[in-house]
Amino acid sequence: MFATAIRCSKASRRPLTSKQANKDFYKGTRQAFLPGGHRTGAPGVHVIRGKAKYRLVDEKVRVFVAPPIAEIESSPLKPYVSTRVRLTKPETRVVYGKLPPQGVTGAHLLEVSRARAEAESSSGPGSFLPWRR
Repeated sequence: MFATAIRCSKASRRPLTSKQANKDFYKGTRQAFLPGGHRTGAPGVHVIRGKAKYRLVDEKVRVFVAPPIAEIESSPLKPYVSTRVRLTKPETRVVYGKLPPQGVTGAHLLEVSRARAEAESSSGPGSFLPWRR
């Protein structure tokens, strides 16, 4: 093993990138990371002899399991939402709460904070926190 140069000592301790190692080193982009298991890495190996220079290894090939297509098509969930979809007034109120027409102003914020402080003082300190019940 060669001694590292002083100016490059910290650089030699960094993790390898795919550009610094040999042709079989494949770091990946965590796309093949398996929960609870190791990374599968490249799905094959480079070989020197033979017509095919890259051979797939069946144990390393990624397999994706999906539900049956009939179940996907009958699901109420859809993959995309159109940009033309608009919320109705009740849906907007649920999402954003009841706000004044001009939006959040200093007066509105003061009113909400006073109401919260009043509710807190009447029911005891910290009673609005769910973990203190």
